[in-house]
Amino acid sequence: MTRPTFVLLVLFIALYLLVPASANGDTKPRVTILVDDSYPPYSYESNGYLYGIYIEQVRLAARRISDHYQVILEPIPWKRGVAAMENGEAFALLPPYIHKDKRPYIWPYSTSLGEEAVVAFCNPDITLDNILARSPNRPPINIGINAGFLILDKELLTAKQKGLIKIWENKDTLTNIKKLSKFRLDCYVNDRLSTLMGFESVKRELKELDLKQFKEDRVVLSRTAHIGYTKDNGEKFPYKYDFIKRMNEALLSVQQQMNE
Repeated sequence: MTRPTFVLLVLFIALYLLVPASANGDTKPRVTILVDDSYPPYSYESNGYLYGIYIEQVRLAARRISDHYQVILEPIPWKRGVAAMENGEAFALLPPYIHKDKRPYIWPYSTSLGEEAVVAFCNPDITLDNILARSPNRPPINIGINAGFLILDKELLTAKQKGLIKIWENKDTLTNIKKLSKFRLDCYVNDRLSTLMGFESVKRELKELDLKQFKEDRVVLSRTAHIGYTKDNGEKFPYKYDFIKRMNEALLSVQQQMNE
């Protein structure tokens, strides 16, 4: 082989190695969606595997766009997932409600994955009804919520500012229910279905627990859940808008098929 031919061969190999693998069709972009690891029945981890109503929707949608993207669902404690979005470290988070003002770092949101009813379950003789009429001289009502959740309506937020209630953020649903059962909390605010499942789970663990102890006191709000995407970081995630478009189309197709 002559020297010029050898030099050209070396240059060709070097240029080939510099070309991204995706341009050669060898790989697809890996898109990671952070997922709340403790929010049954919507998304939760058990024995190292992810389950949930929203998880199955997204998995089915991911299959429909698998020619273009490899979707990775990564379980994470909710508060840590929100922090990763705020810091610009993560591309997407499942399943936040829409909070444009309180979470300006998340935008846009996917098509709705489902609607949730957020309710307050309270111990006997405790109520959050007409809370703003409660005397400020009385001890505040202790309310538990899951860490990182934004689920209080305007009335409860005002009551918090006035010191009529005190909010305690705990790790997850089961932790809150256990504290509620031991009267360390007066009320627990969360999605209705998730809480009812939590009651049954705690009942199996604490045989003496009487589920009749708790009453649904009031509906706090109704919200739709979504995949929330990072607002910025276009350079870090150049596929952002194409992925969102394809995922939304796939989710709508999955939902239509499920409703047929």
